[in-house]
This record gives sequence, structure tokens and C-alpha cells, in this order.
Amino acid sequence: MQKYFLLTFLLIFSLLPAHSKNHEKKYLIGFSQCISSDTWRQTMQAEMQNELVLYPNFELVIKDANGNSQQQIQDVEDFLKMGIDLLIISPNESKPLTPVVQSVYQKGIPVIVIDRNIDSDDYTVYIGANNYEIGLAAGQYAANLLKGNGKIVEIWGLKGSTPALSRHKGFMDVISKYPDLQVIFSETGEWEEEGGRKKMSEALDLLENIDLVFAHNDYMALGAWQMAREKNRAKDISFLGVDGLPGIDGGVQQVIDHKLNATFLYPTGGDKAIDMAWQILNDEPIEKEMILQTVVIDSSNANVIKLQTDQILTLQDKIQTFKTIINEQLIKYEGQRTILIISLGFLFIVVALSFLLFTAYRSKNIINIKLEKHRTEIQKRNHELLEVSKKLEEATQAKLRFFTNLSHEFRTPLTLILGPLESTLAKKNLNKEDRHTFERMNRNANRLLRMINQLMDMRKIDNEKMDVRIGHYDLIKFVAEIKESFDELASKRNINFSFRSNLSKVELYFDFDKLDKIFFNLLSNAFKFTSDAGNISISIDEISHQFDHQTSEAVEIEIRDNGRGMSPEHIERIFDRFYQIEQESNKLGTGIGLSLTKSFVELHKGTIDVKSQKGKGTSFFIYLRKGHEHFDSSELITETDQRHSNNNLLDELVPTKDEKQEKETQLPFEDKPSVLVVEDNADVRSYIRESLHLHYRITEVENGLDALNSIKEEEPDLIVSDIMMPVMDGLEMTRKIKTDINTCHIPVILLTAKSSEQNRIEGIEEGADSYIPKPFNSKHLEVRVKKLIEGRRNIRAFYKNNYTQIEKLDEQISPLDKKFIRKVNDLIDLNLADSNFKVEALSEELNMSRVHFYRKIKSITDMTATEYLRNYKLKRAAAILMKNEFSISEVAYQTGFTSSSYFSKCFKELYTITPQQYMNS
Repeated sequence: MQKYFLLTFLLIFSLLPAHSKNHEKKYLIGFSQCISSDTWRQTMQAEMQNELVLYPNFELVIKDANGNSQQQIQDVEDFLKMGIDLLIISPNESKPLTPVVQSVYQKGIPVIVIDRNIDSDDYTVYIGANNYEIGLAAGQYAANLLKGNGKIVEIWGLKGSTPALSRHKGFMDVISKYPDLQVIFSETGEWEEEGGRKKMSEALDLLENIDLVFAHNDYMALGAWQMAREKNRAKDISFLGVDGLPGIDGGVQQVIDHKLNATFLYPTGGDKAIDMAWQILNDEPIEKEMILQTVVIDSSNANVIKLQTDQILTLQDKIQTFKTIINEQLIKYEGQRTILIISLGFLFIVVALSFLLFTAYRSKNIINIKLEKHRTEIQKRNHELLEVSKKLEEATQAKLRFFTNLSHEFRTPLTLILGPLESTLAKKNLNKEDRHTFERMNRNANRLLRMINQLMDMRKIDNEKMDVRIGHYDLIKFVAEIKESFDELASKRNINFSFRSNLSKVELYFDFDKLDKIFFNLLSNAFKFTSDAGNISISIDEISHQFDHQTSEAVEIEIRDNGRGMSPEHIERIFDRFYQIEQESNKLGTGIGLSLTKSFVELHKGTIDVKSQKGKGTSFFIYLRKGHEHFDSSELITETDQRHSNNNLLDELVPTKDEKQEKETQLPFEDKPSVLVVEDNADVRSYIRESLHLHYRITEVENGLDALNSIKEEEPDLIVSDIMMPVMDGLEMTRKIKTDINTCHIPVILLTAKSSEQNRIEGIEEGADSYIPKPFNSKHLEVRVKKLIEGRRNIRAFYKNNYTQIEKLDEQISPLDKKFIRKVNDLIDLNLADSNFKVEALSEELNMSRVHFYRKIKSITDMTATEYLRNYKLKRAAAILMKNEFSISEVAYQTGFTSSSYFSKCFKELYTITPQQYMNS
């Protein structure tokens, strides 16, 4: 066995790749290309790739700036982050790229600048043809071709680039020596074929005689030739280009096809750049400037050059093919060797494990027999426990569902208790004894409401549906306001109730509502178990605290009392649900307040602790982290939502002076706005009617279906509806109202016992304009109704003057109403001159009855349908009159008025001046 292991090891090690100190170093080269979309630059990159076959230790990464200098600067900075050994760059523009190239060079990284130069000598090597020499050669060729006499069109490249500037200068230095040679048109074609076509078209339109066109590259020369041919002037003009690229679209082929008279070879230098990189990285001597030679390609040598370039391209294709084949074979070899090594390694492991498994097999069989007996017994017991647990869970859930549903049902009678109580307590003529009785009733009704809310919160936590709405608040101000609400109780019981903090302001992220409940539960317990004349205090400090084994900046809140205190066995279970300390029966609660408090603290990613000593008092400590990084972004709310969370409902419920005056001045019954009350509970309907009847005409129905039928008979100004009702609930009714063009403008207030944020959002999504949870205050409802009806009146007043301009309609009008007004306006515009196009025809086009159309227009614009149609036409007439192109009678007929006198009468009623005065003004 040992010999076999040794032989396997020797075989594996013999297959491992050998590493030597002389292993060839790998180099990373970055090439920043200004643009790769043209054939010349693609040829440059192809030459680089072909040359890389000779340098297997080079890795070339190419980035294309797409003609954007800022992008090319970013590309160079990305190369630096990659850790390149050498940079090759063809600058898009000289000036913007100079600083970043200098930066690379000054960091000690070699830089090869190719084709276009920079405005500095901070580079290692420049490779490129001498564009000035190309310009000289082109100028001399043009002078010889024209025999020193002729008119020339020059089509530049991009005027900001160095090649274009140098070619132009060289060309003009020759042309200027011949007095009879004139450059009569010189514009930029921006290196593109389409640019050549466009500039040639301009030249041909402006000039009658053109003898020669010199374009700074073959693309623009070809474009110029094509445009000249299209205008039947190509035969009289000679065309010169620059680049002399091989291939079907190259300049060589254009010369052979007699499209160009000549082109001047502009070598790319791609292969030279790779060779030069090798010399630089191997510290071989180099020259700073490598100028590539140019040559004239015309009909005398174009075919020979084409044969040479075709052979070169064929050889390059073969080289690339061989390179691909070799790479594939190397990959296969490496893969096969890796598989063999892994296979031998697995074989060695299998042999070793086989021996170990064999020795363990017999022991395992013996143990398995014993374990099987135990497993059977355990499975049987587990099955029994699961059944019991399942039944207990079902029973628990059934109880919680019962209490939750019961809690929802309690909200309706609580509305009928708390609402009248609050209204009664608002009266000033109550005697002291009655007021004391009503205050006790109100206090206990609110206590019942809090217990119901706690039960519902507990249910949400169990179902993991309790969300937090985290806002940014001042904790000091928040706690001070809570303390004020307990000051009166402390005063009555002569308790020293204090709030201490060395900080004037503490910015903290928390859920306003839930932290309020935390303080209420803890302070309620403190007052419950503290004797009269005792001490209760709140203190806040900034500290460092450990959360989940990580120390963070935090706020410590301590609520301390000198009450009865607790023994150690009670402290351990004080946060358990339904746990109660059996000491005084008259002070027993529900047993869920502290459990909920702990859950709310944990929702804030905080911790809560308690210290207590029997007979000396209790201290609760809450630790909340500073900042908001520990909360999900979905839990954070906006500043607007924060203000809503902190909004005191009582502010809405205090009648303003205007409201008090309204009570004294009642409107006649027929002038009162109409309100439809949809509620299946007769007592609640009665309560709502009593709250609103002084200012509104009230209609009552018991469900959503009856409400829809009632709306068809008489359209109300507003609807107040419960959500949970038989036949059709409030949500479905709201959806039908808000998706019907005839009724979508009617405001809807939803009342419900389900007061969670999710239920509120569900109601708003169906289109409800307001959402009031039960139990609700009658004044709250009255204010909401008043504000919504006033809002609709204000909207109608606004739209009465702006209805012709749909873009001014704000978000308070529904999308259906906007679409309706737009369609009405379009139909009137379409039939503007038709005097027979009346309201009946308009309603028929809209597929609406005349009655519904009248109601709809009135509800949105506060005008009758006839007024709307007439005034709309008059506004269109005013727009025509402003142009002062037609007479008054012509404008009248254009806008559908059969009589110019009647038109003038209506116009003056709307604008208070005559049409003639309007035109003159």
C-alpha cells in the first residue's frame, strides 16, 4: 500500500508545471484609441494584434473614446488603476489630452504617442507620419497635375486636430509658390464621407470652375467624388485623398477604380508601436521620434501596391488563424493536464478513504442497528409533539383572530361613545360634578381604545406585518411634550415628576407613533406602581453602547420611579407576554404592555433593560442607535410625512372664528351642500347626521350598491362611507365612483375600524380623498367635510378662468376629468365654425346623456353647458381677434355665431368691452 501511494505522488508531481527563476515576465499594455469606427484606425488595431503574435508575454487592452476627449482622459486614468506597464495613446485632441499624458509619463510609465501628438515633450516615443510632409507631397502633386494653373477645393479634417493643421500648412506652403493656383473653397468635412459629400455640394453650388479637390482623407475624397458624379461634373475635376489603405473600401482601390487620381500613403504604425514597446520594456536604445514615410499612390503604381497589400492581408489572416489554432491546442493541453492531475489526486484520496471506510463499515453496521431503534421511538414522539403543537397553534391563532375581529367591532360603538363624550366635554355650561363624571367616562373609554390598539399591534407583530415609519426628530422636544401630558396627573397625586438632560437638542431617527407608545406604557406603569408624593424621573444622555457585539454611538433613555420595585424572579419575566405580577388586584393590567414595548424597541434596532429592587423602585433603560444606517431605506419617511406624523389632531378640531360664525348664520336648506352617508350601522349614521345636519343636506343609505343607485338620482357634493358593509363594501364603491366619468369628481371620505397604514394606503389607492379611522371625533369629520367641499369650490373657480388651457389643470382634478375636458375642448375646436353644433350634439359625441353632461360640466367649471360652449368659442374668437387679420363679422362666423351683433353682445358680456375695442387694445 505504501509503495502504491509513493508511486502516485511521484506521478502527480511529474505533471505539475515547472516554475523557474528565468520565467518570462508578463507585461500589461494599455492602448487608448481616440475612435475605432473608421477603417484606418481598425487597420492600426489589426496591425497591433498581428504583431502581438511575436510577443506572447504582452497583454494588450484597448479602450475606445468614441471621439470624446473627456472619455479618453477617464480611459487613461482607468489604465493607471489597472497597473499598466506601458501606455500607447492616439489623442483625440492635443490640448485636452496633454495633462493626463504628462501625468502618466511623470509617474515613470513609458508612453508611446501614435498618429496625433500632444502639446508637450513628456512622452517616450512619438510614432506617426509627417503630416506636414504629406501636405507638401499633395501640394506638389496638385501643382504638377494642374501644371501650375487651376482652382482648388480643400476639404479639411477636424480643424482642431494636429494632422489636419499640418496637412493644410504643408499643402498651402507649396500652392502659395504658384500664382495661378488658387484655393477657392476651404471647409471642414470632419473626416467623414458624408462631410465630404456635403462640403462638395456646397462648393459645386457656389463655384462654376473647379479643377482639383484635395481632401484630408480618402473617405472625404470619395464623398466629394460621389457628389460631383451625381451633379455630372466629376469628369472635369481631379480628386486627391490621404491614407492609401488596402481593401475594398480603401484608397488604393479607389485609385484603381479611377475615382481618385491619387492618394498619399499615411501608415498607421500599429505594428511599429508593438515593436517599440518591446524595445522600451527591454531597455533597448530608441529614438524619440519615429517618422513613418509616405508615398504617392496613383495609376502608375496602384495595382502593384494592391497586389502587395493583398498578399500581406492574406498572410495576416493565416497568421491569425495559426495563432487561434495554437491557442486552442494550448488550452486543450492545459485542460487535459489539469484534469489528469485532479483525477490522480482523487484516485489517491479514494484509495485512502476506501481503507478507512472499510475499517469503519463493521462498526457502523452495529451502531446503525441500535440507532434505528432509537430513531423509531424519537420519530413517534416527535409526531405526537407536532400534532399537539399544531393543535395548540391553531387554538392560539383562533383566539387571536377572535380578539382581533372583536377589537375591530369595538371601534364602532367606541365611536358612538367617545364622539358624544368629547362633544359634551366641549360645552362650557357643564357643572363641576357632571364634568367630573364625563371626564371619568372619557378617560376609561380611551383606556379601552388603547387596550384594543395594543391587542391589534400584538397581532401585527405576530404576523410580521408591523412596519416602522422612521423620521428625523428632536428627541428632547418629543419627550418634553410627552411629559406635559402627564404633568396634570403628577400634580393631582403630588408626585415629583422631572425630566433631566444636559443636552438642549438630540437629533434621532425613530418612529414617532411607536416611540410615543413606548413612553406611554413605561410612564403609565411608573405612575401605576408609585405611591402619591413619590418620585418619577426621565433622563436622556448620549453614550457609546454595544448592539449585537458592535459598539455604536447611542442615546440612553432612563425612566425611574421609587415605587414598589420587583423581586429578581419577576425581573426575568417582566417582558413576557401576558405575564403579571400578582401583588395588588386593583392594579392588574392586560399583561401585554411591556411585551409590546420591547417589540417596538427592537423594531428600532434598539435594546431595553430593567433594573429593580423590591421596595426601592424600578428603572427602565432604552438604548437607541444614532444615525439611520441600521434602517432599511424603505423604512425612512420624508419630511412631509414627518410633519404628518407629528400633526396634532386637536389643531384640526378647534373651530375657527369663521366656523363659529357659520353656526350663527345657517344657510337655507335648498342652498346647503348635499352629503351622502353610506353606513350599515344605524347609530353611526345617526351620529354622522347629527354632526353634519346644521350645514349640509343629508341622504342616508346602508351599503355601496344603494349609494350608487342614489347617486344616479341626485348627485351629492360629497360622500362619507364606511368600508366594511354588506352587499358592496366601501372600497368597491369608491373604485366604481372614481373610475366612472360621470362621478369621478365627487369627493369620498372613508371611515373604518382598520386604522393601520396599510389599510389607509389601500383606501387612497382606490381613489378616496380622505381616510378617517374609528373612533372619530365629530368635529374632525365636520372639518374634513368642510375642507373638501371648499376645495372643490376653489377648484371650480380656478377652472372657470383656465379651462381652455389643459396644461394649467393641477393634480387636484382626476385624470378622468382632465381627459373629459380635453375631449370636450377638442370637439368644440373641431366644430368651431358650425353654428348648429349645440350642447345636444356635444353630449351625443361624448356618448353621455344631456343631464349627465350638464352635471359634469357644472361640477368642474361651475358653468352651465351652454355657458361653457359659448364662452369657449368667445375665448377662441378673442385669440383670433388679437391677430388683427379678419373683420369682426368674419371672426363671428369662424366661431359659429350666425349674427355679428349677437356675437358682439356676448363678447362684451364676457370681456366687458366690444370686439372692436378688444382689437384696438
